[in-house]
Amino acid sequence: MNNETKVGLFVLIGLAVAAMGIMKLSDIRWESRYTLYFIFDDVQAIRDKSPIKIAGVEVGRVEKIELMEGKAKITSRISREVPIYANAKVRVKLIGLIGSQFLDLKPGDSTALRLKDGDMLKGDPPRSINDLVDKLADLLEGKDGKGGIANDISATMANLRSISDSLNSAIGKQRVELEEMVVNFHQFSGDLKGMAKDMHDLTSANKENFTISMTKLRTLLERIDEVVAKIQKGEGAVGRLVADKEMGEEVKKTVANLKQASESGKEVLARFTKFRSFWELQLRAAPGASIARGDAAIRLQPRPHKYYFIGVNNAGDRKDEFRNEGDYEKKNTITGLLGKEFGPVTVELGAIRSSVGVGIKYFPFNRELEKEEERDHTRKFSVEAEAFDFGRNETRGRAGQERKFSNPQFNLGAKYKINKWARLGASVEDLAEIRQYNLITQLVFEDRDLAYLFGFVSFAR
Repeated sequence: MNNETKVGLFVLIGLAVAAMGIMKLSDIRWESRYTLYFIFDDVQAIRDKSPIKIAGVEVGRVEKIELMEGKAKITSRISREVPIYANAKVRVKLIGLIGSQFLDLKPGDSTALRLKDGDMLKGDPPRSINDLVDKLADLLEGKDGKGGIANDISATMANLRSISDSLNSAIGKQRVELEEMVVNFHQFSGDLKGMAKDMHDLTSANKENFTISMTKLRTLLERIDEVVAKIQKGEGAVGRLVADKEMGEEVKKTVANLKQASESGKEVLARFTKFRSFWELQLRAAPGASIARGDAAIRLQPRPHKYYFIGVNNAGDRKDEFRNEGDYEKKNTITGLLGKEFGPVTVELGAIRSSVGVGIKYFPFNRELEKEEERDHTRKFSVEAEAFDFGRNETRGRAGQERKFSNPQFNLGAKYKINKWARLGASVEDLAEIRQYNLITQLVFEDRDLAYLFGFVSFAR
């Protein structure tokens, strides 16, 4: 092979490599493709050669972008192996927050006609970060004269701050008693140390007396062994009682009768010992009316699935009734209910806020367990509804802003049990009339919890 041939082959190989590189960089492919046109109101940062993907897989490229009657017209080249139908969807998407953009294509299904070369498809409007920020601002700050989440959070934090101040005030009033409790515990600990020292001195000084006492105790045990041996032989009154079969049967019958009487007495006492009572304190804050209402009640539970509920709602001075704008709830109303559980549903009947009513509570995650404490642990979330005051036809409200009420009152809410003593929730009251929203904070103390607390304070004193 001469030099001219070698140079020619080298030039041909170089040209082939250069052609392949140009084709790769220019995205020139030999696969068969067809043209589709996409019309967009805004293509954002889409450029020529931007990829077109289906389910993240590239199926084509943007060939050209031009204006057509004030809209963006995209000329695309799609692989002929990928069918696109008339009900397809196309949208501009972003890879990450600051990444490149591409066309996300959903091909549709065969219920519609398949698009042909040169067909046109309307693109869906893109979702921009600015739109997301605007919607988030409207949600926080409010829109059309309505308060946003920020206002509700501010009102809620103000209510929580008020509760915290009240608790701090209550603790401050009991500070002297708490200090006395600590002093009493310290004195009690010192007394125990003194008793331990006295016992040590006593045992050291009377060691000989303890030795004599142990000797007498050993002698007494030997005599007891002799008595037991005589009983086993049938000697003496007790021995005859043990050896005589007829007398033994009489004794067994007497013991059986005593046992039966004991069981009956135990059953009667169990009804009282299983009787549980709960004290419930509830704060209902209505941010829309800038008011907070307090409720107090006691729930008596004779059996695991039945209880009696007695309480007072919106407690306070009647002079303050309807004092705030938007406040239509009466002061010091009474609630007395009989509650019965049916699996995850609890039905309540009786008086609600001094009027005949009915209530329903639903525990979606309720589980029927043998131990009541374990069952209560599964009843953390509840959805609650109330209906009462069915014959309501009256006017309520502050002077100059009275309002006529003619429909029954319907309340709907939900609560979540944070721990054994605390619950948080929200509700909408009087759905048929004013639809007032409430944030609920509830504290529940069982009688034995209070007994432990009072006993602890009494012991400290």
